[in-house]
Amino acid sequence: MKCPHCSEKLSLLSKALNKFGNPKVCPKCERKIRLVPNIKLILILTIPVFILHIFVLKPLVILAGFSGSGVVGIWAALTVILTMQLKSADEA
Repeated sequence: MKCPHCSEKLSLLSKALNKFGNPKVCPKCERKIRLVPNIKLILILTIPVFILHIFVLKPLVILAGFSGSGVVGIWAALTVILTMQLKSADEA
């Protein structure tokens, strides 16, 4: 991810993005930024993730001897986390 102000590359696991409080502050330009999920990308990925879940992951989990009911929650959380993007905190 890149800062919307200075284009500094920031990792999702960086110290600046994992501090408590909102909005976050870019370590380079010190301007306010916030993490938001990319709703369009989540909507686009919903059907492929669901199909992958039904036909691939859930059967593998059941074959391994576990309940397949909690796997959909893990998929949903991963989809949202992996589609996060940085926006300026000044934008409405």
